[in-house]
Amino acid sequence: MNATMDSKQARAKFAARRRLLTASLAAALGVGALGPRAACALTPEPLPAKRRFALVIGNARYAVAANVLANPVNDARLIAESLRKRGFDVAMLTDITTAQMEAAVDEFAERAAGADLALLYFAGHAVALDDVNYLFGVDLPLPLAEVRIRTAQQNSLSMRRVSQALRRADVRARLLVLDACRTNLTRGAPAAGLVHTVPAGGELIAFSTQPGATAEDGFGRDGPRHSPYAFYFAQGLDALPASAPVESFFKQLTGDVQVATAYRQVPHYASSLVGTITFASLADGQTPAVPGGQPAQPGRGPSPALGRDLIKARLSAWEYEIERGAQYLDEPRLEALVARARAGDVVAMTTLGLVAENGQHVAQSYQTAALWYQRAADQGFAPAQTYLGELAGMGRGVPKNYNVAERLFRAAAEAGHRRAALDLLDLKVRMGEPVDPREWAAVLQDAARNPPGFPQPGMPPIQGLPDTPWMRALGIRPSGQP
Repeated sequence: MNATMDSKQARAKFAARRRLLTASLAAALGVGALGPRAACALTPEPLPAKRRFALVIGNARYAVAANVLANPVNDARLIAESLRKRGFDVAMLTDITTAQMEAAVDEFAERAAGADLALLYFAGHAVALDDVNYLFGVDLPLPLAEVRIRTAQQNSLSMRRVSQALRRADVRARLLVLDACRTNLTRGAPAAGLVHTVPAGGELIAFSTQPGATAEDGFGRDGPRHSPYAFYFAQGLDALPASAPVESFFKQLTGDVQVATAYRQVPHYASSLVGTITFASLADGQTPAVPGGQPAQPGRGPSPALGRDLIKARLSAWEYEIERGAQYLDEPRLEALVARARAGDVVAMTTLGLVAENGQHVAQSYQTAALWYQRAADQGFAPAQTYLGELAGMGRGVPKNYNVAERLFRAAAEAGHRRAALDLLDLKVRMGEPVDPREWAAVLQDAARNPPGFPQPGMPPIQGLPDTPWMRALGIRPSGQP
């Protein structure tokens, strides 16, 4: 009797939970991103920023073997070259000690006295202690994991010192950029992370990752020899219109990096700049420019310059994250996904679509799934295009239309999505079109080397196997999947 009651209560709780999650998922679709705020006052005429200086530091060859880094020197060279193209007077230093860093900052402040714009870019090790960010020279005497307050205070360059030096130099606009606390097997404390510093007036401080988190040092063995933040910083700066405010640049940089790192790394910045500041001009104003006033720019995804194989690996990694995120879901995770989707996160949108399609945690709704997929597909996100194409091919949530499915599969396949390439061949067979055996062989060989949706090296394992193309839409699941 008691067992029967317990079973009924458990089913009732599960049903209530499904209703709650379903309602949350449906409600989220009705909330769009806020549009840009209308300008309510005339903006001052911008003046050219005639005196622009930059100090770029890259520390990689630390004295302690456990602290040695792979890419900061490469990053420093890349950033310095991009800033020179923009007309900055750049001083670049690599693999320097803390004392040399302090001397470089003093010389930089003296050189930039009265300048319109000054920028510091640091790539290397840093920690946050007692709400202060400390940057380390290569003479750091301990592994990063063993650094404590005394060591940080005595063997580092404090960001407060940098800010004060530039303020005393009467620099009109100051940009401090920290691509630091990045992790790999040789890097220290995994829980380490830079803290946000409240910028002084006329200052913007940018961090390569979110508060309390760490940042990636590179793209992996076959990728560019740069951190994702440095790579997209340089790429974005090279393509930036001269009239674009610096806040817009850092918003776009956030979008690029978070997409390229499958949302493991989300750059942040804090700003007290006044008026409109670009990398080439200044315009005085009365309203402080702060992040959050405008919606985040969508990430452009991995640059074609990264190479075809690396792009394919990234797409497979994102698909794995999507499948995993849809499989393991509860109320807090759903709330986080919805918040990310509202902010323009295409991975979150696609995951919510898969949640609705699977019907494991919410009432199954192909129509809701199609709406989420469409939002991400409209931003050119290849996995979402593939999932939406599968629904269109099966007539689930959208009218059955092989032509639409083919268009979506082709766009995703051309972007490097292996699953879409398999789907496209399968669709051709369904439509009775001839398929070149060589095309079949090439796609299958590529998929065999890197199975679509399978975990990439270093990713946590997931129970069971990811679905293969069309099986999910047909309601078939591989063994091991709940």
